[in-house]
Amino acid sequence: MSVSFLQPMALILFTLPLLFLIWGIVGYIIFKRVYIVLMITFVASTVFIFAYTGFDISNMYWVIAMTFLCMCTSVITKIIRYMYNRYKTA
Repeated sequence: MSVSFLQPMALILFTLPLLFLIWGIVGYIIFKRVYIVLMITFVASTVFIFAYTGFDISNMYWVIAMTFLCMCTSVITKIIRYMYNRYKTA
């Protein structure tokens, strides 16, 4: 049995959370601000969810969940980067 990561269930449960975790790290490294990464994530998630479900507002919990995942990785990346810079200069 082959699992395709583009099937709807695998896309929502595995592929998109993994992409948003990676985006949280890369977005913070690029923009150096957590809130910019969160705004981009929220807007992109909202557009994709509405396009995928046909403007069904009941799936907004996925947008909130993906934004939260992205926030967690961005904040962890910020802490790691701060600690790295602090110990590098010491």
